[in-house]
Amino acid sequence: MKYTAQEIKRLNPEKLHCDGNGLYIRLNNQKMGNWCIRYRWQGRTREMGLGPYPQITLKQARMLRDEAMIILAKGDDPIDARRKKIYEDKNKASIRFSHVVEKVIANKRIKWTCPKNEKQWRSSLTRDIYPYLDQKPLSLITRKDVIDARDPIWNDKTDTARKMIGRMARIFGYAKARGLYQGENPALWKHNLNEVFSIKAEVKHHEALDYKLIPDFYLKLHHIDTIGSFALRFIILTAGRTCEVRFATRHEINQKKSIWTVPEARMKARRKHNVPLSRQAFTLLNTLSTHNMPFIFPGRNPERPMSNGTMYRLIRKRFPHETFTVHGFRSSFRDWTEENGDYGHNVIEFSLAHKIGTKAEAAYLRTELIDKRRVLMQEWADFATSKIH
Repeated sequence: MKYTAQEIKRLNPEKLHCDGNGLYIRLNNQKMGNWCIRYRWQGRTREMGLGPYPQITLKQARMLRDEAMIILAKGDDPIDARRKKIYEDKNKASIRFSHVVEKVIANKRIKWTCPKNEKQWRSSLTRDIYPYLDQKPLSLITRKDVIDARDPIWNDKTDTARKMIGRMARIFGYAKARGLYQGENPALWKHNLNEVFSIKAEVKHHEALDYKLIPDFYLKLHHIDTIGSFALRFIILTAGRTCEVRFATRHEINQKKSIWTVPEARMKARRKHNVPLSRQAFTLLNTLSTHNMPFIFPGRNPERPMSNGTMYRLIRKRFPHETFTVHGFRSSFRDWTEENGDYGHNVIEFSLAHKIGTKAEAAYLRTELIDKRRVLMQEWADFATSKIH
């Protein structure tokens, strides 16, 4: 029979009373007792406790009974299901945001073209995010926690804060996909955090040296006899990226065709890139006495490439009043191509190792335009070295 809340208070203690559909209550006295359910599982009668009375009300007990019966109807044992949930909840309680970061880094490692990416991810998150989000289990982190982690620096370091939000969104996205986090991604920007951080982040590009000043700058580099200077000159002549040049090896250079082939693992677009070398770039490589070393531009340890900051530090030390970056020379090259000659959009984009148009356009454009790019890179090198006599 079904009881009312008042009738339960008048039930005899020490007896098991059925409320119907497998729900029972056993009172210790008129004020205290325990709820349980009884059901048949694989030919045996099983009993599962639902909690103490009156802390668990009659209404709540019936809801718990119904939830257990739904599990039973699906072919599972409610007791086993509860044990599994307790185990999963315990595991989730032990998982912190930082644990998932390591999983994401391991997953992204094969996609990154430069080792510094992993170092930057780990150091920035350790320094700026862990103190906020590692204070509680990952499963309990809310949007408020994410906001609290970025709110203090949003106005002063907007770009940094926005970058961290992007990384957090990827980490929570991974956690959701792996079943480690339930609910909406708390770090999503669109229709979420953009409503809180309404100040638009200023988009900053790598500062570039005005291409008109490249010949003077290259002449100064020509008189600096360091491996960093050689690498920086090679970057200018090839419009390459830092990681592409740092890890360059001799076997990537085709001496007969004067082509440098950068493997896809080091390319941002994950596609092998053939660079036609100008006479100046080819001569520069042959000038270096690093033929027996693993890398063309070695570091202090000849078995390792030069460090990621070597060229940047050279600029800051030798040209302290300048603000341009190593990557900015690609922009200098781009500006020069637009204002000096009719090279064609695809020729320029191929030279910068950019993706060409849509997938359909790329599918029909099978050539790498090597011959046209060779003309472009030679004219660029002639311009860059025009002050050297």
